[in-house]
Amino acid sequence: MSDPKDPVFRMDPSSFRVQEPERAEHADVPSETDAADEGAAGDSAESATPVAPRPRKPRRPLRWADLIVSIVLLLLLAAAAVTASVFGAFLTFASDSCSPTGCNFNVMTIGIWVAVLSPWVVYLVALAGSIVMIVLRRISFWIPITAFVLMVALWLIGAVLVWAGT
Repeated sequence: MSDPKDPVFRMDPSSFRVQEPERAEHADVPSETDAADEGAAGDSAESATPVAPRPRKPRRPLRWADLIVSIVLLLLLAAAAVTASVFGAFLTFASDSCSPTGCNFNVMTIGIWVAVLSPWVVYLVALAGSIVMIVLRRISFWIPITAFVLMVALWLIGAVLVWAGT
């Protein structure tokens, strides 16, 4: 058996060097490599030693509690999106008390669409953001919570628009 302190590879370090690029054909026209060679001439001792590759950073551990909480919160957020859309559709009944000239139906329509569609847009963005954060192994439970607050705020903006149109 060999001694464990002996190097595994017994190659000359100069064999690890990259071949020098060709010089310019005309001596009076300096090339890009000539300028680089002049600056590196004093570093010949350093360039003879091979450079070891940088060690990889270890991956972050998977936080199971965060994963489970995020999945549960995303399921609750989907239920909240369904509920908000149904209640957004009920906002159409606000036009029952309107006369043909008494309400601004364009503003009411915009408010209804905001109340019906914005929960799903917020849910899809939160779902995509949570998946990305889970894959990167970062804490992700805060995304569905923030999305719920944003969902409620956008639904209320839609309801205020419907109320403003009446």
